Amino acid sequence: MQNNTNHRKKIAPIIITVLVVLYMVFLVLFVLMAAGILTVFGQAPLAVPVLLIYAFVGLAVIIGIVLALRQRLHEIDGGEEDEASKY
Repeated sequence: MQNNTNHRKKIAPIIITVLVVLYMVFLVLFVLMAAGILTVFGQAPLAVPVLLIYAFVGLAVIIGIVLALRQRLHEIDGGEEDEASKY
């Protein structure tokens, strides 16, 4: 029964992680597309580096959220959440 309960506790973090990653991928792709359009038309040369920095920050968020999911799943498997509820 414990294994089934752990699977249920894992569903929400996985769903939220997938939604946030999809959102961030969309934002990063949109920013890269905007940077590409600005580069092609030669407009706003100072905006392109800012947009690229924004894209790298988005990639860092994606990496961070995936690492946080990994840690959360490890906590659920280890039963740390159940131990804290005893106190």
